[in-house]
Amino acid sequence: MSSIDLMDVTTVASSQFASQAGVISDIKAVAGVYTFNLTWEDIANNLKPMISNPFGQISLSRNPRNRNAGKFMRLSDFLAFAKGKKLSGIMITVEHASFMAEKLGFGVVDAVIKAVDDSGYSKQSAQKVMIQSTNSSTLVKFKQLAKYNLVYKIDEVVKDAAPSSLADIKKFADAASVSIKSVYPESSNFLINQTNPLVKSLQSAGLPVYVYLLMNEFFSQPYDFFSDATSQINALVHKGGEGGGVDGLITDFPGTAHRYKLNSCRNMGDKTPYYMLPPQRGGLVGVIQDKAALPPAMAPEPVLTVSDVAEPPLPPGWFGGEGCGGSLTGGAGSSASATATPPTPPRGSASGGLPTWSSGTTTAVTTP
Repeated sequence: MSSIDLMDVTTVASSQFASQAGVISDIKAVAGVYTFNLTWEDIANNLKPMISNPFGQISLSRNPRNRNAGKFMRLSDFLAFAKGKKLSGIMITVEHASFMAEKLGFGVVDAVIKAVDDSGYSKQSAQKVMIQSTNSSTLVKFKQLAKYNLVYKIDEVVKDAAPSSLADIKKFADAASVSIKSVYPESSNFLINQTNPLVKSLQSAGLPVYVYLLMNEFFSQPYDFFSDATSQINALVHKGGEGGGVDGLITDFPGTAHRYKLNSCRNMGDKTPYYMLPPQRGGLVGVIQDKAALPPAMAPEPVLTVSDVAEPPLPPGWFGGEGCGGSLTGGAGSSASATATPPTPPRGSASGGLPTWSSGTTTAVTTP
């Protein structure tokens, strides 16, 4: 699953659990039924998966024939599944850890570390374990307790990072992930004539840069990329000139990225075909002659500062090993109705086993 809100990714809305919907303002502003409100048996036996549908508001459905195909996985199930594949590594995204520790008394970081250790990933080096989070406090905790590759996700659209924020990120992260719009600023689906120095600033600080979230749907790419996923990938990884220069991709469609890596025209140097060069930023909007048809001017994008990065330490959280339930959505969830004391396990612990992990189809693909 790509969300801890079961309304987004399962058939819970048409189930007997729909009445449990409620608003948890710390997670989202609309009502939802969250993974930590149900037991593993509740989910596995009564609900069906529902494929993510990011462009449902424009009636663009993703793979409607297989809308409810697939099966749910716990974190331990996913780790076992990935271990048998020819992958350079795995990425686990951990969110809401602080809120879950405070409201439920549940230690998500400890739960993830135990799951990874139990699966044998800590005793091998063939597959790298990457932990991604938007919260510096979560990554600081992981750095204290385990040796994983830690990725700080910058969830704001920013044009650059202040030197003080870069120094702070370096204390707890090995890499950073940034949004596509932070690399290629756009207005109304047109690239604007602006080059953000964010990627170069992060790389100069010794932080590899991954870009998120790539999709195949034509509506997700600016017109300058011909509304084509492969053209967008080519521009993002291209070094120099108009290229984004990123070190890797986070995508809903790893097959598209893999197909691009097989393209023999990628590493031809000065002989690179013209069609393999990234588009000129602002080139397409520059040919629009009717000023009334021009996209609106963008407001200046902010710079990432140390106040955007720094967070207080995670509250202490309970973790009962194999007796622990709850949910990880590439991390965790939380419940506004729960209290921080006493530190009892969240709903779902009766089922035993490790927490449910909601990963989505997101995959990190490093570029050569």
